[in-house]
Amino acid sequence: MNQSNRYSTCFLTFVGITLLTFIYREWVTLATPITLFYDEAYYLSWAQNPDWGYYSKPPVVGWLIALTTGLFGNAEWAVKLAAPVLYCLTALVAYRINRRLFSEKAGFYAGLAFLLMPLVSLNSLFITTDAPQLFFWSCATYAFIRARDNNAIQWWILAGCFGGLGLLSKYTFVLLPVAFLCFAVVSDQGKKILTNPRFWIACAIAVAFLLPNLYWNYQHDFISFQHTSEISKQGEKPVSFGRMAEFWGLQLLVFGPVLLVVMLAQGIKSKQKSDNEKLLWCLFWPTIFVISAQALLAKANMNWAAAAYVSASLLTGFYLSKMQKQTWLKLGLAANILLMAAFYHFNAFTDAIGVERQKGNDPYKRINGWPEFVQQFQPYFNQYPDYKIASDHRKLLAYFGYYLTPQDFTGVSLDGDFHVAHHYDLKYPLYESSYDQFLFITDKWTQAELSQYFDQVELLTEQTRKIYDNYSRDARLYKVEGFKGKSVITPEVEAK
Repeated sequence: MNQSNRYSTCFLTFVGITLLTFIYREWVTLATPITLFYDEAYYLSWAQNPDWGYYSKPPVVGWLIALTTGLFGNAEWAVKLAAPVLYCLTALVAYRINRRLFSEKAGFYAGLAFLLMPLVSLNSLFITTDAPQLFFWSCATYAFIRARDNNAIQWWILAGCFGGLGLLSKYTFVLLPVAFLCFAVVSDQGKKILTNPRFWIACAIAVAFLLPNLYWNYQHDFISFQHTSEISKQGEKPVSFGRMAEFWGLQLLVFGPVLLVVMLAQGIKSKQKSDNEKLLWCLFWPTIFVISAQALLAKANMNWAAAAYVSASLLTGFYLSKMQKQTWLKLGLAANILLMAAFYHFNAFTDAIGVERQKGNDPYKRINGWPEFVQQFQPYFNQYPDYKIASDHRKLLAYFGYYLTPQDFTGVSLDGDFHVAHHYDLKYPLYESSYDQFLFITDKWTQAELSQYFDQVELLTEQTRKIYDNYSRDARLYKVEGFKGKSVITPEVEAK
């Protein structure tokens, strides 16, 4: 068998593995079933009106959901579909990057490392901004490498386009060009790139993609950046090295405990790094450092450094390809497959080992029972079809908007002040609504509190849904009329 045929067989084998993994994940989504996380239902409300921006995120996640639901309807699997598709495509791009940088074997291992990464296994069941971010991060990296190698203008243009789409996926994508600046510090090749005008043309193209989103933010008082500032909570918590250490420890679960240790150990062991190896480390460390600083100063979720793990997969694939024995590869992949299976089949897994599922140990606790819970209220919405759904909480508006019949993605928001805290506050505040009769769903407000805002308040029902022995969901539904006007709302936006 000649070299090209061997390479084609290897790549086709990986394509087959990727396709089987996609089918498996779709089967898990359908068979379990994996119901919507409230952020997904929330993003679906964005997708009803594709725009250049949304309250807390740039637009691509909304566009993707609009695409998949436009093709296949609003079923849960269709809302989620872009996630497993994009993660599989990213694995294929990772294969191609390492094949170009190092070898076919390095590409194969890199693709497997990415495809079976615990974060990817988890996120393949839920549509988030990570899916398009990682896909465009990998595509921009591949285009950059091609442009670096041949300086062809078409590759620089593609790098800029992918970079622009990445910025429209997640604002932290801005760390990608930071990686290239770091590459210039550690490599003469990197310095040459910074003096290449075509590199700056690519950067300009990427920024041009972002301009419509910046204009959207300008029209909405830069609400996305206000939100980013709020969730960062800089200065509101004391510096905590323990919090940063916890973030680092959780990265073992993000990438996989064995493969992350292998990558870091081999990176330390590798003293004379090639330019390609340096580039991949430069694509890894800036994101890790920035999010680690966030964890030190305030708070950082375990997935916030997700972009770093594209290059981590590439580095891991490279180091594994140089090892004579495949022991670490087998251990690493086995650990990640075990984590994936334990998560995907959590109910069967806990039943097998005799562990009772409770709020404190069930990773699905935030999605369990919502369709059934919402259906307990359906008769009351049927009784008052002309009343508009309203709430003080975006989670309730998102879930009820999706699981009620008919669906309503324009639920009205009233949370007691003028602070814009989510999409419903921004687009559908009650004080600007043309409706005057509402069914108000809440898990906090009492009849007395609602009477501050409405002339007529009647409790229709209070429902409870037991999720575990130690946890239940409950909410109350009120029929309200006669909004008393904006003057009864407290202007606390500055205070918050």
